[in-house]
Amino acid sequence: MSDFQEDMMERYENQNKNKKGGLALGITIVTIAVVIAVLVFALIAGSLIHLYAKRDKFLRAAPSESRPGEMVTLPTQGEDPDPQGSGGDPDFSIGDLTPSGPQGNSLSVPEIVEKVKPAVVAIYTDVVVSDLYGGLQESTVSGSGFIITASGYVVTNAHVIENARSIHVNLEDGRTYETTLVGSDAYADIAVLKIDAQDLPYAELGDSSRLRIGEAAIAIGNPTGRLSGTVTSGIISALDRELSESPIPLIQTDAALNPGNSGGALINSSGQVIGINQLKIIFSGSGSVEQIQGISFAIPINAAKPIIEGIIQTGRYIWPMMGITVSTVEENLAQAQGIHYPGVAVVSVERGGPGDQAGLLAGDVITRFDGQPVATTRQLADRKNEKNPGDEVTLTIYRGSEEMTVKLILGGSA
Repeated sequence: MSDFQEDMMERYENQNKNKKGGLALGITIVTIAVVIAVLVFALIAGSLIHLYAKRDKFLRAAPSESRPGEMVTLPTQGEDPDPQGSGGDPDFSIGDLTPSGPQGNSLSVPEIVEKVKPAVVAIYTDVVVSDLYGGLQESTVSGSGFIITASGYVVTNAHVIENARSIHVNLEDGRTYETTLVGSDAYADIAVLKIDAQDLPYAELGDSSRLRIGEAAIAIGNPTGRLSGTVTSGIISALDRELSESPIPLIQTDAALNPGNSGGALINSSGQVIGINQLKIIFSGSGSVEQIQGISFAIPINAAKPIIEGIIQTGRYIWPMMGITVSTVEENLAQAQGIHYPGVAVVSVERGGPGDQAGLLAGDVITRFDGQPVATTRQLADRKNEKNPGDEVTLTIYRGSEEMTVKLILGGSA
């Protein structure tokens, strides 16, 4: 073979090598691109599935504080109780659990613990949740609760048992029971469970209307889910704290609460439950969640009593409703448009609802509810929530410059 032929053969082999190398590189790049595309698609699809599964939480309107100009719909509706809810004790009366007469004598902290701690339970729920990629995984959620009757009714927070497949409670004496969900009200964050047992230790319910700022407060619960029976103490830091996360003005305390304490008992110096503890959450101005030391909240037991009673009797609590959308009247807007101030303006009226039947019109300004002044949407909601469906209430309104009195029969909504 001549030198020329050998040179041509070498060039030909080099070209083939380059082509094969380029082809291999191309295949590698395409493969990587396909893998990346599949991962991105899986991530997006998983996120969409996750958001869809949680759509109710994102779409649920939070109860409103009384900010000027903000529109709030009355009724302030709760959610339907969990479909597992049973209820079914129409003869139950919460009044039977509340002592009449003067408050009991003050007890020492050890005496309070000895009296109440046996009735405080640790709660563990098995739930199935969606992961980031749309898959399902089983998880255990812990919380606290307290027994209110010897027959085994247990009060806790609704969020503690949300989406639960099974619910177990551990008593202080070591007994463990699988419980039945009687019913829950996610709006008020209150749920009732039932232990199938008798002669159980139970806590005495107090009167939260008698609370004074500065008096002692004891919390018992199950922080972290592994420290059941933990006792912390503090004082009542404030009363009637209005937070947009709750339809009920809350008790503020500096008794330490941590994840797992939710649903536990807040107790007064007489060893009576005066609140249902909630996880301490404060929202910063940027919208991020911060946990602040020394600031915890509890649902006042007086506000919880009718909800507990309704759940035990029927499996749900029926919130009173007015069938209107309202907004707090702003002073500068009232002056500019000749609207009565202070008061709560009716923005819209549900056709055929209680407000419509009472003759309310958009543009009316409500100034009194059963003789009590209302200047904000929160005040109006609080007055309404003290009533029951079917109650007749008297509204004082301004229609233009004319003062009028309107009779309204409250409806009901679960």
